[in-house]
Amino acid sequence: MPLEEQRPVPPVPLTESPNSVMTERSESPNQQEEASPTTDRHQRQFIIIPEEHQRKAPSNLNLHPYTRPLTISDLESCVVLENAAFTNPEERATREKFRYRLSRCGELCLGIFCTVVPGSGINAETLATGKPVETSRHNGAISVLLGHVVAAKTNDLIASDESMGVPEDWDSPHPKPSNLGHQEAGRTIVIHSVAILPAFQGRGLGRVLVMAYMQQMNGAGIADRLALIAHDPKVAWYEKLGFSNKGKGKAQFGGGGWYDLVFELKALEPRAAYG
Repeated sequence: MPLEEQRPVPPVPLTESPNSVMTERSESPNQQEEASPTTDRHQRQFIIIPEEHQRKAPSNLNLHPYTRPLTISDLESCVVLENAAFTNPEERATREKFRYRLSRCGELCLGIFCTVVPGSGINAETLATGKPVETSRHNGAISVLLGHVVAAKTNDLIASDESMGVPEDWDSPHPKPSNLGHQEAGRTIVIHSVAILPAFQGRGLGRVLVMAYMQQMNGAGIADRLALIAHDPKVAWYEKLGFSNKGKGKAQFGGGGWYDLVFELKALEPRAAYG
């Protein structure tokens, strides 16, 4: 699959602003407390960004988003996006994890972008890290990351703390074998992060991104399933996309309390040979 291939998706009208900061993988603080009365508020420390301080997308703006695989050149945009989308710092992937995953298995990572002309009114945290669409464009248009899916492979059937880890010597010339992080021969793709910029949430971009990812991985024939972890309020969102809830998981990343979700990929159908 060409790294620079761009897959257009239908325009997404922006007609309203979000009421709270929420990530596609974990719920917003307010949603968590409403959906789970037994939540220990002292155990999870969230930073609630007041609505007046949140970046808003213009109400009359029409996006023309497209998806493409992420590369190491998208590192800074992914870090900025992750920090903006996840209000709980413990649930964010670190810069080192992004550098590892985009270097080792960038073909398993997908971003949703839009083309922006500077000064056109789009106020996104990732605007400063955007890249020129074409150097010959006179209007200086740049490609801006709005959301990402970041993943790796594992030999396990579900997401685990080991699959979310990073080998200490991964970037050395001769790294030692490790059960941490990406396992090239694994048949399970573990989705580590699904995130949409807060100002662009509630517009259907998360659904478009995840469905595009599922479709691409389904047709690639490189794995048997997708696995991820989610908090209770987001479980139903993933179930509507076809994921199966496997119950409370053992992963302790970000303080634990996750549910395991799995999507079984279809086997490649035999293709007729011609000639």
